[in-house]
Amino acid sequence: MGENRELSLADVSTHNTETDCWIAVSSKVWNITEFLDLHPGGKAVILKYAGADATAAYEEIHAPGILEEHLSSEKFIGDLAPSAPSNDVAPPSTVQEATKAEETPPTAPQTQVTVTVQQPTELPALYSLIAAYDFEEVAKRHFTPKAWAFYSSAATDLVTHHANKSVLRRVMIRPRILRDVKEVSIKRKILGHDSAAPFFISPAAMARLAHKDGELALARGAAAEGIVQCISSNASYPLGSIVNAGVDGQTFFLQLYVNWDRPKTAELLKKAASLGVKGVFVTVDAPVPGKREADERVAAEAVASAISGAVASNDKKGGGMGRLMAGYVEKSLIWKDIQWIKEVSGLPVVLKGVQSAADTMLAVEYGAAGVMLSNHGGRSLDGAQPTILVLLELHRVCPEVFNQIEIYIDGGFERGSDILKALALGVTAVGLGRPYLYSLAFGSEGVEHLTQILKDELETSLRLCGLTDIDQLHPGLLNTQDIDHMVTNEANRHPWIKWEPKAKI
Repeated sequence: MGENRELSLADVSTHNTETDCWIAVSSKVWNITEFLDLHPGGKAVILKYAGADATAAYEEIHAPGILEEHLSSEKFIGDLAPSAPSNDVAPPSTVQEATKAEETPPTAPQTQVTVTVQQPTELPALYSLIAAYDFEEVAKRHFTPKAWAFYSSAATDLVTHHANKSVLRRVMIRPRILRDVKEVSIKRKILGHDSAAPFFISPAAMARLAHKDGELALARGAAAEGIVQCISSNASYPLGSIVNAGVDGQTFFLQLYVNWDRPKTAELLKKAASLGVKGVFVTVDAPVPGKREADERVAAEAVASAISGAVASNDKKGGGMGRLMAGYVEKSLIWKDIQWIKEVSGLPVVLKGVQSAADTMLAVEYGAAGVMLSNHGGRSLDGAQPTILVLLELHRVCPEVFNQIEIYIDGGFERGSDILKALALGVTAVGLGRPYLYSLAFGSEGVEHLTQILKDELETSLRLCGLTDIDQLHPGLLNTQDIDHMVTNEANRHPWIKWEPKAKI
């Protein structure tokens, strides 16, 4: 095994059993016998292609590079001869049908899911888009129904999702005049690493649903514009492929869902560190996924994450990819685990999904390098307060934390002026998730163009405030009186509370 030789399809076809299973993918032949029992979708699906060219079926679900990521070099048998006849039509017809046949018994009750046939639309000229909202409108028309439902959906009644933006927009700006604003700077250090702007690409799963290059296009666009990309644990492409798609010295962070199988998390963290990833953003607001009804109503596409191994499917509850791909997430994560993550990775740890002053203070106590104020874009607990209110709560309850750790925020930020407001309130950097997913309708060029729009809007807002550097921003430039009455005065203290966090950590 492992010798680089050329094989015909007839050679491959003799290895077509559970105890001796070869497949060809993209003209490479692999021995996957030992991987059959490890495949997240079950071995029966793979065995349908045993001894055959499975390229078409494989590419419907997986991004390039996953076999190389998960199989040792000894499992590579050789190259498929170019003259070999193609046999890449999947029985019975597509891998989705095969997967469904394996996972759904004929008598199993089924929830009806709606599949809308959407005709492809021609993309408008990229430079006709002049705001983040324009990318959303293009995505709504251009993405598949499932991709749009997965990206745009939020929990239950969308209360938090809508409040994130609407409450943020109620904060007013108090500009100064007659200042020399010819030259401005929006550069910022994020976890000690240079960024051309004080915002970054927030982690978002399965970017390949939007564009064939998925996270690779995000990495290339981020490299071109000098900003940071935070890579999702549920990314379409292998972590190494994403990092290698960038440039030398580019800053990447890893968003982490801790796996209930802790050795798998340890392996991922060590790999991230070896690849030069600079920080870990641990998601702490989603031990279980929120109920995203728009996502549930549309049948899931057959896709799998190259990093976590999570696989989308359908069941009697619907086709919610967020729910169905979250089975591996640890539900028993507690405060003391932060130290374990730091020790295993050797990297600074940021807690993503902090939603109160009380937990921000605990994050300081337990050695986090930062917190990201986030409610998962309104996708977890509907009714959770918008992140701008959490930011104001920190100012009211524990202002000292701004000198102790770095504060990040996301949720409803679409304009340069939105970013300016957060910076004025002491935030290090702002994360944007959905806008960058929508920009992928245009691949890496869309990522670059969206970034340029946001940079330009932020620079314009800074000049109109009479400032020349984002370090000059401060709370006095804002009028928050319209929402101040909504900000809590207490750090989760109430006489009825029967459970104190420190009793359980």
